[in-house]
Amino acid sequence: MIQEDLLIRITDAMHKMKIPYMMTGWIATIFYGQPRLTHHFDLVLEMGPEHVPILKDTFGDEFYLDEKAIREALNNHSMFNLIHFDSGMKVDFWLLQDDVFDRKRFERRQVHRISGREIVFSSPEDMILKKLLWFKESEIEKHLDDTLGILEIQPDLDLDYLKEWTEKLGIEALFGRLSKEISKRKDR
Repeated sequence: MIQEDLLIRITDAMHKMKIPYMMTGWIATIFYGQPRLTHHFDLVLEMGPEHVPILKDTFGDEFYLDEKAIREALNNHSMFNLIHFDSGMKVDFWLLQDDVFDRKRFERRQVHRISGREIVFSSPEDMILKKLLWFKESEIEKHLDDTLGILEIQPDLDLDYLKEWTEKLGIEALFGRLSKEISKRKDR
């Protein structure tokens, strides 16, 4: 199974199970920005305990899915994994957090077509904000590189939204630094 097949299989299942979701992480990063290699992808889900048996039934035989881990994720508002047995590819399911920013970015989801399928993504602005938050927490440079890739490629970003949320999230200086870097690159 290749990554695109897994992506389609997972998102088709989310639509069928009527579990609201959005793609985030690397798949959204390469969709909006520069390509890079990884062996997993991330979805944010809005789900409850009633979805646990449906998930188990849907992914049963071909995937590793731990019911206890799902229930712990629901209790802790954290994440759980789905692993495809044959390929070893992994999907991280992050549960929607009950905070203003997570709710706002979930409201702003965008539908795009990939391989003839409608797939729901985090907006490019929210990917920028989330990547900057991940960098702030981890200081892992790939998050800045990913952010630069999105800033370089996306021409019509909502700069007012970015300004508002970089201030609210305390990452305005970091965003300003990257914006200056993009300006320098364009001037070359």
